[in-house]
Amino acid sequence: MKKIFSFLALILILFVSSSCSGREKLLILNWGEYINDEVVQNFENEYNCDVVISLADSNELFYSKVKSGTTVFDIVVPSDYMVEKMYQNDLLLELDFSKIPNYSYDAFLPGVQGILDDLNERINGLTNYFVPYFWGTWGIMYNKTNEELLDTIANVSNPYSLLFDRSILPSNTRIGMYETPRYAYSAAMFYNNLNVNEESDINLAAFEETLNNIHFDMWGTDTLKKAVSANNLDLAYMWTGDFLDMLYTELEESTDISTLTFDILIPDNTIAFMDNLVITKKARHVDLAYKFINYLLEPENAYLNANVVGYCTPLQATYDMIVNYEPNENNPDNIWLTNFAYAVSTYYPILPNKEYKGTVLANISREYLNDITMICNNSKV
Repeated sequence: MKKIFSFLALILILFVSSSCSGREKLLILNWGEYINDEVVQNFENEYNCDVVISLADSNELFYSKVKSGTTVFDIVVPSDYMVEKMYQNDLLLELDFSKIPNYSYDAFLPGVQGILDDLNERINGLTNYFVPYFWGTWGIMYNKTNEELLDTIANVSNPYSLLFDRSILPSNTRIGMYETPRYAYSAAMFYNNLNVNEESDINLAAFEETLNNIHFDMWGTDTLKKAVSANNLDLAYMWTGDFLDMLYTELEESTDISTLTFDILIPDNTIAFMDNLVITKKARHVDLAYKFINYLLEPENAYLNANVVGYCTPLQATYDMIVNYEPNENNPDNIWLTNFAYAVSTYYPILPNKEYKGTVLANISREYLNDITMICNNSKV
């Protein structure tokens, strides 16, 4: 009887404790290592709530988790083409921007404004369903220790020839391609001067011929950046952010940028991407989700967040804070912030005419994606 009483007392204590906390929970589905825990904690303290973050490693997994509804997430962080797919399948809440007072088109960097314009031109009103979080580009990471390769890179007219035309490369050049078929397809379309978002027999034939004429030394994802930095690959196609991960790692060991053995070439006609904050249509904590999104759009909070994540902020004011970092008596010397300022200003520069360059990937049909996946798989045999 005493054991039963103790057990019941414990249950009662737990029930009372959870009831008295009264803290609302915000459920977020995000990429790994893609938010500063300090920013989250500050938000929790300010709004007396708990933020619960789950992780996924692909846009497709974001979609399947939201679609299944097994867990009802309030906020998800999909990339542009997946926002398009979620919108088309009625999974997103149309945003009430009066509840996001920090949101302003004019507050964003020119590149972000260009992506917003492209997406809204593709689907009128699509920009009413998301808020920019981080953005970036794709490029070709390369090994700087091969002088002959550097000369080829400096004189190449079509940068994608570096990935698909071995005749212009030094012998034994080792090339890596990103494992995801959609990105490999995009690189091949740029190489052939074809539309990366068009579904056609002509494009499929060009893709198949291009892959059949090239052998990649490695197909990979995160492994590519490590292989180039370790001198196990000479060239690899990847997110600019993957390159920056290795750059930051190397700069932790040495502050002399001239000693770096790798760099990245970002073509003018490249993939431009943007990860975004969306509220799901079935979200249960909508008001808190609005507060969280608005909180992340405060330039100071965005600065704190970007300094840990390492990707490029969408906000002009935060960008200025990053690239203009200078140690002073109120701002102690911080080698990470110095390196971050260098990386952002170098690889995400604002062009003099504020011209936007880049192509945003569109959502393509499942059938077409199956076709390009099969072509990729066959080329590896």
